[in-house]
Amino acid sequence: MYDIMVICLLVATSIVLYYRNLWSGSESGAPIVRSLIPWVGDAIPYGKDPMKYFARCRERYGSAFKVLLAGRTITIICDAKGIDSVFRDKTKAFNTHPVHLQLAQALGGVKRAADIIQILNQRLFPLVTRSLSRDKMDHFVPSLNEGLFRSVEAMAKKARDTPGGASFSLMPLIGESLYGAISQATFGPHYPIETYPDFETCDSDLVLLLARIPMLGRKASRAQARILRAITDYIDEASSEGPTKGAPPMAMEMLSVLKDADLEKSDIAGTLLTIIWGMMSNTIHIPYWLMVFLLNDPSAATKIREEVDSELREHFGGDLKRLLAAPFTAVDDHFPLIDSAIKETLRMAILLSALREAHADTEVISETGKIRIRKGEMIMANVAAVHTDERYFENPETFRVDRFMGTERKKSSHWGFGGGTHLASSIHQLNLGPY
Repeated sequence: MYDIMVICLLVATSIVLYYRNLWSGSESGAPIVRSLIPWVGDAIPYGKDPMKYFARCRERYGSAFKVLLAGRTITIICDAKGIDSVFRDKTKAFNTHPVHLQLAQALGGVKRAADIIQILNQRLFPLVTRSLSRDKMDHFVPSLNEGLFRSVEAMAKKARDTPGGASFSLMPLIGESLYGAISQATFGPHYPIETYPDFETCDSDLVLLLARIPMLGRKASRAQARILRAITDYIDEASSEGPTKGAPPMAMEMLSVLKDADLEKSDIAGTLLTIIWGMMSNTIHIPYWLMVFLLNDPSAATKIREEVDSELREHFGGDLKRLLAAPFTAVDDHFPLIDSAIKETLRMAILLSALREAHADTEVISETGKIRIRKGEMIMANVAAVHTDERYFENPETFRVDRFMGTERKKSSHWGFGGGTHLASSIHQLNLGPY
């Protein structure tokens, strides 16, 4: 009986200390969103609908607050000044390494995760950023356009050859076309583009892979195993044929870096899958949402078509193949309305920015004042809160295809793919003529 009383006392004391430690965070300058469930916190309402959950918290607690999600204290920043402070990170206190580590383990299934994260951040991310920078896109775009045009032509032929025509769902139509074109432009003709269904499953069920719930994540786990096997086969084939007939120089340099690190083949495949997901996910979803907005706004779609037809006649003699084969720098400034439409889609469709961890005590300068962040705490920039704020964007819930035409928008009120050291190369892939 005495032992039971001691145990109960210890448990009660632990709970009291837990909440005292959690709720004392309000002195940091950001109020605490209180939850009665230890460790789990507000993971359940957050998981059901992150944006609605954050909107409710913002309405009650202001533009900066702290939440407990599955054992982690996360500071959420919802104003432009605070988000800009996170992205600029003048004190160099934040890093995304823990997030990359979790992603590489869950999505790529890698074993030497810590070594691979170091390779990703020091070698591979800079390599991809450098290889797909604006001044290098002339070598990338024609190959991408050729693959995309070939995919669309194949679908059009299928529609013509099918009695009564053929119908295609929008996401597979856009997703499969872009996945095939981008992956082969990046990794060469041997990349297994037939893995798109498995990639789509891993992407849509990524939360289940991260949570590592065996029963719920079974479908994603099977898709993950298949795509990793296919990438392993690709590594063998690309390496044996060399850069001339196999993978492009960037992919060959990636493989060389990974092999020099003496990684197992399974870890090399997992690392490539992590990079592929980073390149593909937003690059596929943003054109999808752009098409959704245009299909629901015939006037905007007509304006886009008129711009394409006009530029095609004036600068490319009405020859679509000539446009698709043109260097990136030759078409970059010819489609301002498409560029505006992409930025408007990014504004409306990008939900949350990268999650980062503080490796030292630091401060974030928010509209509410200084927010103290403790070492080990996570911080998340709620970009959607700014993108839908009337203080920054008039009628923010409305898609305006020309919103970013003729007006220089401040960087601190619009973010597409974040603002870290290696700005996502996908942003240049999106600003291409075919879209």
